[in-house]
Amino acid sequence: MTRGYKGEWGVYWVNTRRMVKAYLKAPEMIEHAKEKHGKDFEQFINEKLVAWCQDIGMVRLEVEVKRRELESLGLNFPGNVTDDKLRAIFDEEISFLLKADRSDEPDILMALPAGSRVYAAAWLKGQDLRQICSERTLYRHAKILKHYGIDLRYRRDICSFPVKVRVVDLVPLSAPSWYEWGDDQAA
Repeated sequence: MTRGYKGEWGVYWVNTRRMVKAYLKAPEMIEHAKEKHGKDFEQFINEKLVAWCQDIGMVRLEVEVKRRELESLGLNFPGNVTDDKLRAIFDEEISFLLKADRSDEPDILMALPAGSRVYAAAWLKGQDLRQICSERTLYRHAKILKHYGIDLRYRRDICSFPVKVRVVDLVPLSAPSWYEWGDDQAA
């Protein structure tokens, strides 16, 4: 899948059949209001809701299934679509987000093909492989390592934090009790 970015607050992965989007909800709500209402967008923003989304760190995940995939899954007619089928597609597509990052385990490199380990190690450290090898070499090892969940074509975005977060639980979110649904909301 190809990866892209939406500003500093969103990322997406796309291929010819599906697209997975992940973005911070608070800045997306502000951006949506700007696009819909122009310079007067501030009067259409529910500041309490935006602050709540910001405070809890709400991330929205979306999965788009394209026509080719819908046809191959037999979901090209509305009568064939069920919540269970949609949930299964969603769960399959976001499963990679639920896997723990094991990149700090010493044995991770030993599980990789010997000839590609040096490139994987550099990638895991966040190095830009385009600076240390030819494009041909990069793509040769990228092809090998993609089967191990490593995409050398993109520099690994890493930074150091004093505290390491081991597990992040992704859970469905309900609206807060004080939230009122209405057509004039820019959510």
